[in-house]
Amino acid sequence: MDGMEFVLVILFFFVAPIVIIGMWTSHKKDMAKMKMELGKSEKQNIDNEFAALKSRLEVLEAIVTDKKYQLNEEISQLNDKSAPLN
Repeated sequence: MDGMEFVLVILFFFVAPIVIIGMWTSHKKDMAKMKMELGKSEKQNIDNEFAALKSRLEVLEAIVTDKKYQLNEEISQLNDKSAPLN
């Protein structure tokens, strides 16, 4: 029985580290894959946000370049200049 216990102890000390290292590397691979997928998701979110901001900027440009808006701004400036100083 002593020989059998010795073999089991030797196997445990050789097999256990290999199993632990295998589990650890598998975990690291899974984490790297999840991080890469998260990176893609973050990139998609940034792209969507950029598209929304671009759309809003186009609307603001259309408002500012509108002749009615410019005329209202000029009238407002003239009113401000003609208002009496306090």
